[in-house]
Amino acid sequence: MFKLLENYKNPELILSTVLQSLYDQVSVNRPIAHYFMNVRKDMLISDVNKFSHFLIEHNESHYRDHMLAQKTSMPNIKVNSSVFEEVFKYLVQILKHEGISEDHIPRLSFEILEIVEEARAQFNDSTMMVMKMEDVTQDNLLQTFKRFKFDAKLAGKNEISLEGGVEIPIVIKVRPKDKSIILIGKAVSIEDTSFEDVQTIAMTIKEKYPVFMVKAFEDDDDWPFLLMEKSFSFENGVPLRLLFRLAKSFSAAFYCNVKCDTQKILAFNVANH
Repeated sequence: MFKLLENYKNPELILSTVLQSLYDQVSVNRPIAHYFMNVRKDMLISDVNKFSHFLIEHNESHYRDHMLAQKTSMPNIKVNSSVFEEVFKYLVQILKHEGISEDHIPRLSFEILEIVEEARAQFNDSTMMVMKMEDVTQDNLLQTFKRFKFDAKLAGKNEISLEGGVEIPIVIKVRPKDKSIILIGKAVSIEDTSFEDVQTIAMTIKEKYPVFMVKAFEDDDDWPFLLMEKSFSFENGVPLRLLFRLAKSFSAAFYCNVKCDTQKILAFNVANH
């Protein structure tokens, strides 16, 4: 569920109502009706609800340009900018009608369109681009990342290390017990680093990038480290395009965090990247 909708009563109902209204209003407007061509309304609503958690939160400035929500759309479904602009205007009007705060509309409209674009792509896919829940394993994820040109390697138990195709290396961990996947960014400090030094970096990150949950940790067997995690469920399957985008965005966000290490005491700092 989109995080901002949790500020309102019946968030799932609001989202479904918004999507239904968007579909209906766009579909009867002839110049832009093709936006939802071949798309079933009930499946669109279902897909957006199922996959809305495959997003990473950004700083507010990221949501000012709503056209970025279309940036990674598949070429075969991409509409021209004027059509996308009209769809966006309809969405904003609907959100206002549903009582969504002006402060929440930029991010919420961006996120809705991002997932709607994925749902549209799925209706036009000639090959399956959603991994079923029962197929989400360490080995299957490894082979999938490799097939799509990521440099991926087996790591620890149920873990894959992404070392290429992303900004800096991250780990993807499968947790079969609770049907979740965790993205992990970890930067270990150099020898003789104090916990306070790493904690200072974490505090700087919190001030500069408050949306990123990064913490400093002590290690009984090694030097202190910086850790960032993002967890999401794969109970409804894994849309591969969104997984790849999420991994890239997570890695880029972690890279921004590590750049706050002005003392160059972390293993993944700017100097050795």
